[in-house]
Amino acid sequence: MIVRNEEHHLPDCLSSIAGLVDEIVIVDTGSTDSTIDIARSFGAKVLESPWQGDFAAPRNLSLDNCSSEWILYIDADERLRGIDRAGLEAALSEPGRVCLRPWLRPRIGYTPYREYRLFRNDPRIRFRSKIHESIVPGIEAVAASDGLRVGAIEAVLEHVGYEGDQTAKHRRNLPLLREQVMHSPDRIFLWWHLGHVLEGLGQIEEAEEAWAHGVELARRDVDGTTDALAYLSLIGSRVDRGEDVSALLADAKRRFPTNHYLRFLEARHHMNGKRFADALPPLLTLAAIDGETFRDEQCAYNKELFGLPTYEALATCYFRLGDFNESATWYGRAEALAPERADLRAKRVVAASRA
Repeated sequence: MIVRNEEHHLPDCLSSIAGLVDEIVIVDTGSTDSTIDIARSFGAKVLESPWQGDFAAPRNLSLDNCSSEWILYIDADERLRGIDRAGLEAALSEPGRVCLRPWLRPRIGYTPYREYRLFRNDPRIRFRSKIHESIVPGIEAVAASDGLRVGAIEAVLEHVGYEGDQTAKHRRNLPLLREQVMHSPDRIFLWWHLGHVLEGLGQIEEAEEAWAHGVELARRDVDGTTDALAYLSLIGSRVDRGEDVSALLADAKRRFPTNHYLRFLEARHHMNGKRFADALPPLLTLAAIDGETFRDEQCAYNKELFGLPTYEALATCYFRLGDFNESATWYGRAEALAPERADLRAKRVVAASRA
């Protein structure tokens, strides 16, 4: 782990791995609170390394000081759930694996996806990039060199650190991202995050420029397997303004035909153009998904996507199409999820009366 001023998050994190790990190695990058004392109270080996504007360097320092056979990489605002010591040992004893990917729930209220977090302690596996540091190239290189595989493990990392005001993080990350895109100009995720930070700081025009650059990079990927985030953010921003995104949307659908958030943006695009019948198929697909149990190995979604906004959109579409009975049904389902919203109740009553 690497930490800095994590006294509020660290106890729950370390409690979640107590008894599961043989050693805890933490690099502190300049805490001024009780973080170091808390870490040592859990028996952690604590190294201090002043922050130099580089996330990979302290992470690699922590790896250099680990003696275990396997590494779990975890952040202070994450908690490990869903596995005990016996289950962990059984998973790690399977031969031929260089890495096991647990589920990661990136935010409270989101569905989980698979992440590279549990891997062999090997000096060839080290983090790269000052921000959005990645361990994946090292894992893939060792797998190819040694004939090993990447597997999965049914454990879940719960991330709780994205709640509240993110302005301070945005301001910290902005110069790092600007620098990193110069060093790694082909990493689409960096351009997406740069846009996300700029959006969070109110710089919408610059945000869209970053996302558009990410989209252009994605278009060079002839296999269409690259990250969808730049497309989604750019389309979403333009849909919010009521712009025609037909060409961009068609391009994205060819590349990411199963992305559920893209389905929602498609429906909103049709609704902006008053094509309410065309909006129904993607919305009905979303409404049929149980957000509580849904899992996608590649993508995380806000579970609300499969509930209130989709139900309300369906109710609106059916109302505009004159199917007031269906409209009342969907307004009723939306109202059940948000009983405090008087507007949903009023719309349900109007639709029911017209039916």
